[in-house]
Amino acid sequence: MSLYSRNMIAVPFGIIGVLTGAACTADWLSDPNVAGMFWPADINAKIVRFLGGEPASPLRATQVSALSVALRFLGLTAFALAVGRLFNRQLTAELLMRVGIIGLVSGVIWGIQPLAPHGFSLAIPPLVMLLAGTALYSLLMPCFGPGRTSAVSGLKPAWTLMLVVTVAWICISFRLNERLYANLLIPHGDSAMYEEHLWNVWQGKGFRSYLDQGLFLGEHIQVIHLLLLPAHMIWPTHLTLELAESVALGSCTIPLFLIVYRHTHDAWTACLLAISWLFFFPMHFLDIAVDQKTFRPVCLGLPFLFWMIQSAESGRFSRAWVLLLLALSAKEDMALITAPLGAVMAVSAWRGNTAQQSLRNWSIAMASVSAAWLLLAVLIVIPMFRSGDVVHYSRYFGELGSSPYELFCTAVSRPAVFLTEIFSSRTLFYVVVLLAPVAFLPLLSPLPLAAGSFTFLMLSLIQLGNSTGSGGFPPVPYHHFHAPLLPVLFWAAARGISGIGRLHVRVPYLLPATSRSTALLVLCCCVATGTVGSLLPYGSNYWSDSSSFGRHMLYFPRENVTAENHLIRRAAMADRVMAQIPATARVASTDFIHTRLTHCERSYDYSDYKRAVNEIGKRVPADCDYIVIDTGHRYSSIRNATEVPELSESKNWELLPDTTDGRFLILHRSLSVRSSGNPISGNSE
Repeated sequence: MSLYSRNMIAVPFGIIGVLTGAACTADWLSDPNVAGMFWPADINAKIVRFLGGEPASPLRATQVSALSVALRFLGLTAFALAVGRLFNRQLTAELLMRVGIIGLVSGVIWGIQPLAPHGFSLAIPPLVMLLAGTALYSLLMPCFGPGRTSAVSGLKPAWTLMLVVTVAWICISFRLNERLYANLLIPHGDSAMYEEHLWNVWQGKGFRSYLDQGLFLGEHIQVIHLLLLPAHMIWPTHLTLELAESVALGSCTIPLFLIVYRHTHDAWTACLLAISWLFFFPMHFLDIAVDQKTFRPVCLGLPFLFWMIQSAESGRFSRAWVLLLLALSAKEDMALITAPLGAVMAVSAWRGNTAQQSLRNWSIAMASVSAAWLLLAVLIVIPMFRSGDVVHYSRYFGELGSSPYELFCTAVSRPAVFLTEIFSSRTLFYVVVLLAPVAFLPLLSPLPLAAGSFTFLMLSLIQLGNSTGSGGFPPVPYHHFHAPLLPVLFWAAARGISGIGRLHVRVPYLLPATSRSTALLVLCCCVATGTVGSLLPYGSNYWSDSSSFGRHMLYFPRENVTAENHLIRRAAMADRVMAQIPATARVASTDFIHTRLTHCERSYDYSDYKRAVNEIGKRVPADCDYIVIDTGHRYSSIRNATEVPELSESKNWELLPDTTDGRFLILHRSLSVRSSGNPISGNSE
């Protein structure tokens, strides 16, 4: 078909697509229920104004003209075409056809949106923004032209750009974590308690937090953060761990760059795909979860997992063994990834040439070691530290069972129950939210992607209280459970991107022509989906004045706003609390002031949660000297002294004079009533 004939077909098809996309956009922005799934109301109002509409007011609903939106979309398309024709006229038809396809798919999503089940409704924004990312890519591609530098000549600038963006991301990440810590918004449980582990280890108290009885190994075989002991001894603060996590997550770009470069031999492809990792919003929730839990040791294992893949595929097997052990030390369920990963790498090597026999043998050994370690940790080691009780997270699976044995019996005797959970709307949401940001590229490499199947199966079966059915956030990707899966997704993307050219011949308007253009597409999709999914500064929530995740609510509160000023004053009073608690004291405290008291002799949890260390049934252990209650945090059930049980039920406690404007209540045991047998000895077990 001639260029003229292609243009004659592409021009009307592209115009129809632009008009359809504009009509859908106008309808979505006008509906507050739909727009609220994308971004907060104040951000939506700004977008509506930009597109020529009128935001909602007390007297009228949001009004957006489809014609106004269409004129702006047509203007952008015309500008991209004008610039593109300066470089390559052949791209005109391709751009218009792709724009037409994007518009028609938008219409399909608009049509099925009212029919989507509740569990899948959260997937609508990532899907729509995937189309927005594809449109952005389509507009940018003509501007880049067909020129292609050699891989060697482009290596240094591509590598430099990747490092600059990585360092910038690390700095932003650490700054946000530091602000959360300074504003007293980081919880102790599942976050700051890991800093308490380090403090207690080098103070001779054992690898423990005083949240629970015994050593931490009864929770997880998770010891990787002990590598931070030298740094923590120099800078003994929780921020040491926050900096380490930011560096760990950001530095994953370096092995990812090398992996992609080895598969594609193109430096700019490697650069763009590595930078995409930094804009991949499911990764951002490993850094700052939806509940502001900011540190998880499993995140420290991700760069080692990336480096292990790179070392193994490069034939450096001794190094790969060390990296494997480091990755497994991040958490026992890392083995749920490394075991199938070894099997996949062994199959790939077996299908390759004889030169890969060493890789095949190593991969089989890695899979065997990982599987053995997983079974040993879950069935023997962790229960041993729990006095024979099963791993605590086996209760995350609801009616499927509360122990590994019960889960196995349910799978054998009632497979339909398992299949119902697996093939659910929430599982479909997980597929979309993990793959849409990377343009579903990993699907082009199904064998490497299969390495994440066991972990994804586990994610699909988790039945926590904060599921979509309860109106809250699902576990994925807003928490940390999906962490080990992410390196597999990008490894599969790196393997699949090298063969994109062959598929482009079959579907030229749906798939990019080269690996470099594919990497640009992935980056555009990561950026676009991140605007509605990420809590970092390029996400819309960060810039909102009404969102509970906005910069003024979490990071940089305004002193002239009453509610946010309360947060500032509350955090500022933390030093006054610490000044009244001696370092030799044994203190029970609530979140979030608990994060400031971990360097005391013992730091107990004061809450309604039943803990063995509290002699089950008591709010504080018998040897406790002080109680500190944060009356201003979001979970506090105590707002004033009259609500403190110890003051009304016992004469052994007295309320110290208030120096914190009522934001904290400090109680001191007035009588020497410590039991002769302490619930926990001062030494490690």
